[in-house]
Amino acid sequence: MTDNTKKEAPPKRPQCAFFIYKQEVYQQVKDAHPGKKMTDITKIISEQYKQLPKDKIDQYEQKYKDSKAIFEKDKKIYEDKYGKIKNERKKKKEDGKGTKKTQKKQKKQESDEDESGSDDD
Repeated sequence: MTDNTKKEAPPKRPQCAFFIYKQEVYQQVKDAHPGKKMTDITKIISEQYKQLPKDKIDQYEQKYKDSKAIFEKDKKIYEDKYGKIKNERKKKKEDGKGTKKTQKKQKKQESDEDESGSDDD
């Protein structure tokens, strides 16, 4: 691109109903349980969410649906302008980088191959 136009970031996918709820109550749950780890706080919030009345859950589901509709509209505008949105997670796997666990496996396989190759001398 020599015309100095930058490709803007694609629209972000909307948060699901639970994450919308979690975002609203996280700080007050954290304040009510000082010293708890983030994972423990999330478990508490998850239990609270499961106990919500159906109409409250439906409100969060509706917020998600509204956000998704906006996302789909923004996504179409973006794709009309710049083309299909690429999935960055797939790109990492194609680059051969993957996760740390995958990288460790690859290093182990390479070192095993090196050791078995040196026995032939």
